[in-house]
Amino acid sequence: MIIEWHFIILLLALGLLNGVLAGLLGIGGGMVIVPAMIWLLPKFGVADENLMHMALATSMATICFTAISSSYAHHKRGSISVNSLKVLVPFIAIGGLLGAYIADLINSVWLGRIFGVGAIIMGVQMAVDKLPISKSAIAGTLIPQKVAPAGVTMGAISSLLGIGGGSVVVPYLLFHKEKLVNAIGTAAACGLPLAIMATIGYVVLGWNQVDLPAYHFGYVYLPAVLAIAIGSVISAPFGAYLAHKLPTALIKKIFAILMIVIGVKILINNI
Repeated sequence: MIIEWHFIILLLALGLLNGVLAGLLGIGGGMVIVPAMIWLLPKFGVADENLMHMALATSMATICFTAISSSYAHHKRGSISVNSLKVLVPFIAIGGLLGAYIADLINSVWLGRIFGVGAIIMGVQMAVDKLPISKSAIAGTLIPQKVAPAGVTMGAISSLLGIGGGSVVVPYLLFHKEKLVNAIGTAAACGLPLAIMATIGYVVLGWNQVDLPAYHFGYVYLPAVLAIAIGSVISAPFGAYLAHKLPTALIKKIFAILMIVIGVKILINNI
């Protein structure tokens, strides 16, 4: 199947938007790519029963590239908490693989419902923007034994929703008294091991799946990954720059409304 040029341009534009949001808010991935893939993949011959699996897998694969670019940009600006990153990464990576396994056990309709609910919850969370803060925590001193359950859970949720983890990791780090810009940078860096492990899971679990379109690698749709990754890598450093210049609170509220609308629409489509 030959992919028409206007679809390639659309995927590149999607990648540019995704990269900016990844660098700016630490939320690149599922909240942008999955809804777009739900709309686009049927046009490439993806059957309904495989739609959500391929949308999630493709999103996680693109995050591998986005996370490299955005986390490097945050690293150059000194906005990654290395101590928190070292503690979080092993557990989030395990969770990413676990989430892919769970997704493979669920049909596409229920995955759509899970994504819709997740989008609404994260949208409300971003809109309210009032999170509890631990009274005993000291910034940058996460304890592995206490982080393990939360880290695995955050990784699994992220993999199930096709997101880079920012929507769950940022609030978690803010609860543990990290500065907002450091929480965003650290979440972006956590996205790489999470996305790699989740992508491996989706590739292996979708390897022998029938009725998938040409140019697939397991559940991952390669043309979309390539085009979105190019756009994301180009624009993610700009997003990280904007995170240090723009009123992120206002931008988060605007994006939160969009997330809620998208979540409701996907839920309606999967009733």
